[in-house]
Amino acid sequence: MRGKLPVLILAPLLLLGGCDAFFTNVFEGMYTLEVPSQAELLTLPLSDLERLAEDPQFFDALAGDPAKEQAVLDNLAPQFVDGTADTPEEQKAAALYAEVLLRTSGTFDILGGGSFSALADTLDQFELAAEAEYPNLISSLVMDLFDGRTPDLAEIDTMLTSLGDAWSAYQAIGAGLAGGASLDPSLNAGDMLVFAAVGAVVQGAVVTDPPGQDLADLIDTALQGGDVSGYTITFTAPGVADGDPLYELMMAAGFDPADLGL
Repeated sequence: MRGKLPVLILAPLLLLGGCDAFFTNVFEGMYTLEVPSQAELLTLPLSDLERLAEDPQFFDALAGDPAKEQAVLDNLAPQFVDGTADTPEEQKAAALYAEVLLRTSGTFDILGGGSFSALADTLDQFELAAEAEYPNLISSLVMDLFDGRTPDLAEIDTMLTSLGDAWSAYQAIGAGLAGGASLDPSLNAGDMLVFAAVGAVVQGAVVTDPPGQDLADLIDTALQGGDVSGYTITFTAPGVADGDPLYELMMAAGFDPADLGL
Protein backbone atom coordinates (compact mmCIF):
# COMPACT_ATOMS: atom_id res chain seq x y z
CA MET A 1 0.00 0.00 0.00
CA ARG A 2 2.97 2.38 0.46
CA GLY A 3 3.23 3.07 -3.24
CA LYS A 4 -0.44 3.96 -3.40
CA LEU A 5 -0.21 6.62 -0.70
CA PRO A 6 0.93 9.53 -2.92
CA VAL A 7 -1.63 8.80 -5.61
CA LEU A 8 -4.37 8.76 -3.02
CA ILE A 9 -3.62 12.34 -2.08
CA LEU A 10 -2.31 13.66 -5.38
CA ALA A 11 -5.50 13.10 -7.35
CA PRO A 12 -7.77 15.37 -5.35
CA LEU A 13 -5.08 17.94 -4.58
CA LEU A 14 -3.88 18.43 -8.14
CA LEU A 15 -7.32 18.45 -9.70
CA LEU A 16 -9.12 20.43 -7.04
CA GLY A 17 -6.33 22.93 -6.42
CA GLY A 18 -6.24 25.09 -3.33
CA CYS A 19 -9.08 26.08 -1.05
CA ASP A 20 -8.12 29.71 -0.49
CA ALA A 21 -11.54 30.89 -1.69
CA PHE A 22 -13.41 28.46 0.56
CA PHE A 23 -16.36 30.16 2.32
CA THR A 24 -15.31 33.65 1.19
CA ASN A 25 -17.46 36.44 2.58
CA VAL A 26 -17.54 39.58 0.43
CA PHE A 27 -18.55 41.68 3.43
CA GLU A 28 -15.53 40.66 5.51
CA GLY A 29 -14.03 43.60 7.36
CA MET A 30 -17.05 45.89 6.96
CA TYR A 31 -18.44 45.16 10.42
CA THR A 32 -17.69 43.28 13.63
CA LEU A 33 -19.54 40.02 14.07
CA GLU A 34 -21.21 39.59 17.44
CA VAL A 35 -20.52 36.02 18.54
CA PRO A 36 -22.99 34.55 21.07
CA SER A 37 -21.92 33.58 24.56
CA GLN A 38 -20.45 30.21 25.45
CA ALA A 39 -23.77 29.10 26.93
CA GLU A 40 -25.69 30.18 23.83
CA LEU A 41 -23.24 28.48 21.46
CA LEU A 42 -23.75 25.23 23.30
CA THR A 43 -27.44 25.14 22.42
CA LEU A 44 -27.78 27.11 19.17
CA PRO A 45 -29.54 25.26 16.33
CA LEU A 46 -27.26 24.05 13.56
CA SER A 47 -28.79 26.53 11.12
CA ASP A 48 -27.72 29.43 13.35
CA LEU A 49 -24.19 28.07 13.67
CA GLU A 50 -24.01 27.70 9.90
CA ARG A 51 -25.01 31.34 9.44
CA LEU A 52 -22.31 32.43 11.88
CA ALA A 53 -19.77 30.26 10.04
CA GLU A 54 -20.39 32.18 6.82
CA ASP A 55 -18.29 34.96 8.33
CA PRO A 56 -14.53 34.37 8.89
CA GLN A 57 -14.76 36.52 12.03
CA PHE A 58 -16.63 33.66 13.65
CA PHE A 59 -13.62 31.37 13.43
CA ASP A 60 -11.27 34.14 14.56
CA ALA A 61 -13.44 34.65 17.63
CA LEU A 62 -13.46 30.94 18.42
CA ALA A 63 -9.69 30.71 17.95
CA GLY A 64 -9.29 33.46 20.54
CA ASP A 65 -11.72 31.90 22.98
CA PRO A 66 -11.17 28.15 23.53
CA ALA A 67 -14.23 27.91 25.78
CA LYS A 68 -16.49 29.16 23.00
CA GLU A 69 -14.82 26.87 20.48
CA GLN A 70 -15.38 23.88 22.75
CA ALA A 71 -19.01 24.89 23.20
CA VAL A 72 -19.52 24.80 19.43
CA LEU A 73 -17.78 21.43 19.14
CA ASP A 74 -19.81 20.03 22.05
CA ASN A 75 -22.97 21.26 20.33
CA LEU A 76 -22.12 19.56 17.03
CA ALA A 77 -20.44 16.31 18.12
CA PRO A 78 -23.54 14.51 19.50
CA GLN A 79 -25.15 14.71 16.08
CA PHE A 80 -22.69 12.17 14.65
CA VAL A 81 -21.39 10.59 17.86
CA ASP A 82 -22.22 7.09 16.62
CA GLY A 83 -19.66 7.47 13.84
CA THR A 84 -22.23 7.66 11.06
CA ALA A 85 -23.70 10.83 9.55
CA ASP A 86 -26.52 9.60 7.35
CA THR A 87 -28.97 12.51 7.41
CA PRO A 88 -28.46 16.01 5.97
CA GLU A 89 -28.47 17.50 9.48
CA GLU A 90 -25.82 15.05 10.72
CA GLN A 91 -23.66 15.54 7.61
CA LYS A 92 -23.72 19.32 7.95
CA ALA A 93 -22.93 19.07 11.67
CA ALA A 94 -19.94 16.83 10.98
CA ALA A 95 -18.68 19.07 8.18
CA LEU A 96 -18.93 22.19 10.35
CA TYR A 97 -17.26 20.38 13.24
CA ALA A 98 -14.30 19.63 10.98
CA GLU A 99 -14.19 23.15 9.60
CA VAL A 100 -14.11 24.68 13.09
CA LEU A 101 -11.13 22.49 13.99
CA LEU A 102 -9.24 23.28 10.78
CA ARG A 103 -9.92 27.01 10.88
CA THR A 104 -9.22 27.68 14.55
CA SER A 105 -6.02 25.63 14.61
CA GLY A 106 -4.47 27.42 11.63
CA THR A 107 -4.40 24.18 9.67
CA PHE A 108 -6.66 25.56 6.97
CA ASP A 109 -4.26 28.43 6.28
CA ILE A 110 -1.17 26.21 6.28
CA LEU A 111 -2.68 23.78 3.76
CA GLY A 112 -4.49 26.39 1.68
CA GLY A 113 -3.66 28.01 -1.63
CA GLY A 114 -0.23 27.38 -3.12
CA SER A 115 0.74 24.98 -0.35
CA PHE A 116 -1.00 22.18 -2.23
CA SER A 117 1.64 22.18 -4.97
CA ALA A 118 4.38 21.72 -2.37
CA LEU A 119 2.40 18.93 -0.75
CA ALA A 120 1.80 17.23 -4.08
CA ASP A 121 5.45 17.48 -5.15
CA THR A 122 6.71 15.93 -1.92
CA LEU A 123 4.11 13.17 -1.75
CA ASP A 124 4.95 12.25 -5.32
CA GLN A 125 8.48 11.40 -4.15
CA PHE A 126 7.19 8.94 -1.57
CA GLU A 127 6.27 6.53 -4.33
CA LEU A 128 9.92 5.67 -5.00
CA ALA A 129 11.47 6.58 -1.66
CA ALA A 130 12.63 4.09 0.92
CA GLU A 131 11.23 4.46 4.42
CA ALA A 132 14.62 5.74 5.58
CA GLU A 133 14.10 8.77 3.35
CA TYR A 134 10.68 9.68 4.79
CA PRO A 135 11.96 11.99 7.57
CA ASN A 136 14.00 14.14 5.19
CA LEU A 137 11.13 14.31 2.70
CA ILE A 138 8.77 15.42 5.45
CA SER A 139 11.34 17.94 6.66
CA SER A 140 11.54 19.45 3.18
CA LEU A 141 7.75 19.54 2.91
CA VAL A 142 7.39 21.21 6.30
CA MET A 143 9.81 23.99 5.39
CA ASP A 144 7.82 24.69 2.21
CA LEU A 145 4.43 24.61 3.91
CA PHE A 146 5.33 26.90 6.80
CA ASP A 147 7.34 29.24 4.55
CA GLY A 148 9.39 30.95 7.23
CA ARG A 149 6.80 30.67 9.98
CA THR A 150 7.92 28.85 13.10
CA PRO A 151 5.00 27.69 15.25
CA ASP A 152 6.00 26.12 18.54
CA LEU A 153 5.60 22.45 19.35
CA ALA A 154 2.20 22.98 20.98
CA GLU A 155 0.85 24.71 17.86
CA ILE A 156 2.17 21.96 15.62
CA ASP A 157 0.59 19.32 17.82
CA THR A 158 -2.71 21.23 17.71
CA MET A 159 -2.62 21.30 13.91
CA LEU A 160 -1.95 17.58 13.64
CA THR A 161 -4.64 16.82 16.20
CA SER A 162 -7.12 18.99 14.30
CA LEU A 163 -6.43 17.06 11.10
CA GLY A 164 -6.96 13.74 12.87
CA ASP A 165 -10.15 14.90 14.59
CA ALA A 166 -11.46 16.45 11.37
CA TRP A 167 -10.83 13.14 9.63
CA SER A 168 -12.98 11.42 12.25
CA ALA A 169 -15.85 13.78 11.37
CA TYR A 170 -15.35 13.21 7.65
CA GLN A 171 -15.24 9.47 8.31
CA ALA A 172 -18.74 9.73 9.77
CA ILE A 173 -19.94 11.38 6.56
CA GLY A 174 -18.23 8.69 4.48
CA ALA A 175 -19.77 5.97 6.63
CA GLY A 176 -23.19 7.46 6.05
CA LEU A 177 -22.61 7.47 2.30
CA ALA A 178 -21.53 3.83 2.50
CA GLY A 179 -24.85 3.07 4.15
CA GLY A 180 -26.78 4.50 1.24
CA ALA A 181 -27.15 8.16 2.22
CA SER A 182 -26.75 10.91 -0.37
CA LEU A 183 -24.46 13.85 0.30
CA ASP A 184 -26.37 17.00 1.16
CA PRO A 185 -26.12 19.34 -1.85
CA SER A 186 -25.02 22.25 0.34
CA LEU A 187 -21.75 20.45 1.12
CA ASN A 188 -18.74 20.53 -1.21
CA ALA A 189 -17.37 17.00 -1.47
CA GLY A 190 -14.15 18.19 -3.11
CA ASP A 191 -13.27 20.60 -0.31
CA MET A 192 -13.96 17.95 2.30
CA LEU A 193 -11.96 15.32 0.44
CA VAL A 194 -8.78 17.39 0.42
CA PHE A 195 -8.62 17.71 4.20
CA ALA A 196 -10.07 14.25 4.83
CA ALA A 197 -7.32 12.65 2.73
CA VAL A 198 -4.54 14.61 4.44
CA GLY A 199 -6.03 13.86 7.86
CA ALA A 200 -6.24 10.16 7.05
CA VAL A 201 -2.57 10.10 6.07
CA VAL A 202 -1.52 12.04 9.18
CA GLN A 203 -3.28 9.45 11.32
CA GLY A 204 -1.43 6.72 9.45
CA ALA A 205 2.02 8.26 9.99
CA VAL A 206 3.74 6.87 13.07
CA VAL A 207 7.19 7.79 14.37
CA THR A 208 8.67 4.57 15.71
CA ASP A 209 12.09 5.96 16.61
CA PRO A 210 13.44 7.75 18.65
CA PRO A 211 11.32 6.39 21.52
CA GLY A 212 8.81 8.85 22.90
CA GLN A 213 8.88 11.08 19.82
CA ASP A 214 5.99 11.67 17.44
CA LEU A 215 5.22 13.46 14.18
CA ALA A 216 4.91 16.82 15.92
CA ASP A 217 8.42 16.41 17.35
CA LEU A 218 9.79 15.61 13.89
CA ILE A 219 8.13 18.69 12.37
CA ASP A 220 9.35 20.89 15.22
CA THR A 221 12.89 19.59 14.77
CA ALA A 222 12.72 20.30 11.04
CA LEU A 223 11.47 23.85 11.58
CA GLN A 224 14.28 24.50 14.02
CA GLY A 225 16.81 23.36 11.41
CA GLY A 226 17.64 20.18 13.29
CA ASP A 227 18.73 16.80 11.93
CA VAL A 228 15.77 14.50 11.30
CA SER A 229 17.78 11.60 9.90
CA GLY A 230 17.50 9.79 13.23
CA TYR A 231 13.73 9.51 12.96
CA THR A 232 12.02 6.38 11.67
CA ILE A 233 8.50 6.63 10.23
CA THR A 234 6.03 4.01 9.10
CA PHE A 235 2.88 4.71 7.09
CA THR A 236 -0.38 2.84 7.05
CA ALA A 237 -2.44 4.03 4.10
CA PRO A 238 -6.19 4.52 4.66
CA GLY A 239 -8.57 2.06 3.09
CA VAL A 240 -9.97 2.95 -0.31
CA ALA A 241 -12.06 -0.15 -1.00
CA ASP A 242 -15.76 0.06 -1.78
CA GLY A 243 -17.50 0.95 1.48
CA ASP A 244 -14.50 2.58 3.15
CA PRO A 245 -15.25 6.18 4.22
CA LEU A 246 -12.48 7.70 2.12
CA TYR A 247 -13.64 5.72 -0.92
CA GLU A 248 -17.14 7.11 -0.47
CA LEU A 249 -15.85 10.68 -0.15
CA MET A 250 -13.72 10.23 -3.26
CA MET A 251 -16.69 8.93 -5.22
CA ALA A 252 -18.86 11.82 -3.99
CA ALA A 253 -16.18 14.24 -5.24
CA GLY A 254 -16.06 12.52 -8.63
CA PHE A 255 -12.91 10.43 -8.15
CA ASP A 256 -13.21 6.68 -8.64
CA PRO A 257 -10.27 5.00 -6.88
CA ALA A 258 -10.36 2.25 -9.51
CA ASP A 259 -9.60 4.81 -12.22
CA LEU A 260 -6.57 5.89 -10.17
CA GLY A 261 -5.25 2.34 -9.95
CA LEU A 262 -6.12 1.98 -6.25
